[in-house]
Amino acid sequence: MTSGASDLDLAERAGRGDGAATTELVNRALPMVRGLARRLRGGQEEGDALAQEAIVAALEGIRRYRGEGTFAAWVCGITLRRHGELKRREIAERRRLQRLPPAPQPDPCQVVTASDTERRLWSLVEQLPRAHREILIARSTSDSIAQAAGDMGITANAFRVRLHRARLALRRLLMAQCPDLMQELTHAKR
Repeated sequence: MTSGASDLDLAERAGRGDGAATTELVNRALPMVRGLARRLRGGQEEGDALAQEAIVAALEGIRRYRGEGTFAAWVCGITLRRHGELKRREIAERRRLQRLPPAPQPDPCQVVTASDTERRLWSLVEQLPRAHREILIARSTSDSIAQAAGDMGITANAFRVRLHRARLALRRLLMAQCPDLMQELTHAKR
């Protein structure tokens, strides 16, 4: 049906809302775009997410495609730009995390009076990756999620996601290293 049409013809039809033309363009471009995205992101899951984002962006801006190369090559250019944006954001996030002050050291008086459970729990927190430790500490020292998020310079939703991941990591560590403490904490909630 549309397999003999040029990419430019298909793009013009897709720009007018032709679903078959859009499908044909995506089917032509997807293998190349997905392969590039997976190589750039270093894995299938992140690569497929980047490929999807690039194809969606290409379809949203389909009227800018001029047919100077294949549609797949044009989408690969979008993929490269999106990957560059992701890398810049990742680098900025790493730098931001490096600028955060080190985790506060507990007051010696508090350490002496803290319960065994609390000391064991905080010793496990210290074993977590830095980003997880910082989120847990920020939450435990703040009055609210909004305040903790503001202190870290991120949105409350981003803070909630990171807090959830940190709690899951702590839970896995608890289950692996201190099943008795996990049981004690579970019973204390009831």
